[in-house]
Amino acid sequence: MPELFRVGALEVIFALVFTVLALCDVTRLRRQSKQLLRRIEMSRLEAHKGAELSIAHASLQRGYSQARALIHLMGEFNQVMEFQAVLDRLSRGLSQFFAGDDVAIWINTGGNFELAAGVRHDVASAVGSDAALLRSVLAQGSAVMPPAWQQTERPWMAAPLLDWRGLGLGVIVLTSHRRSAYTVEDADFLRAVLAHAAMAIQNAARFQVADRLSRLDALTGLGNRGDFDRALYEGAARALPAAGPLSVLLADVDHFKQINDSRGHPEGDRVLRHVAQLIAQAAGEPSRAFRIGGEEFTVLLGLAKPAAISVAVLLCARVSQEAFFGDSTRLTLSIGVAALPEDGRDPATLMAAADHALYRAKAAGRNRVNAA
Repeated sequence: MPELFRVGALEVIFALVFTVLALCDVTRLRRQSKQLLRRIEMSRLEAHKGAELSIAHASLQRGYSQARALIHLMGEFNQVMEFQAVLDRLSRGLSQFFAGDDVAIWINTGGNFELAAGVRHDVASAVGSDAALLRSVLAQGSAVMPPAWQQTERPWMAAPLLDWRGLGLGVIVLTSHRRSAYTVEDADFLRAVLAHAAMAIQNAARFQVADRLSRLDALTGLGNRGDFDRALYEGAARALPAAGPLSVLLADVDHFKQINDSRGHPEGDRVLRHVAQLIAQAAGEPSRAFRIGGEEFTVLLGLAKPAAISVAVLLCARVSQEAFFGDSTRLTLSIGVAALPEDGRDPATLMAAADHALYRAKAAGRNRVNAA
């Protein structure tokens, strides 16, 4: 009995020891578990902060890239004044920023839309020149919207092109082969670019109008002397290296001073406008006809000398048959013709030859054509 009692006592003691050890292990494991949970929670917090920092960093990087792209575009705009050059640089700059996306710009010309600039033309072929669709974008004001004609999986972004007064000049459309969708930030950047481009576009449009007016003769609407000198220089620079034809017709209204003296200067101006119309018709294109001073006109033709002489003879006959007044009075032209390269290999020599031919036509009795 005593031995059984001792054995039972030892078992109880061992059970108590094992229980205490187990409780210690449980306590240690619980403490380690709590520490692990705290570490997990801290890791979660750090990961969340890391994600937030990553998002903030990406946003800053995007803003920095957009600011640099915008500054670069503004610098590009400041280097040019021509309307077409501004549109070309705008389309190229946007395509570069959006990683080579297609860009197309349509300009509103009195209700019709003309494709004025672009980088790649998948977007242009998809949209065409559907004025109703483009007008719907223009009606959105400053908002950027996906075009209604988008039927493919490729994302599109469109916005009206406005001048500094907010008047619609046209529509700009982007589409991507690489991205799944444009973001709100992309739309904001496009709006920012177009807002800054508005003044450059308006200045270029004004420059274009001023430049065009500076090239025109105010009375007849033909090109003036400066425009003729430029066109002759450019034409000769193209024709000589390529051995291409270029002819000059130098025409003078015979006895025009008598018209001014007998009928008055307003009547003389009317006659000059009428003659200018006939010369422009003979030239085939108004841009080839010029009034270079007083009653003198010129025509630049991309024709060899014999063909240019034929044009001059027809013009001379046409003017002599025209009824400029309500009586039997008729007007006539004297015309000198010269051509590259036989009559001169530079603009000055060519004009001197045409002038000498005109002088001989007048000396021979006027109302005729004389070739150099």
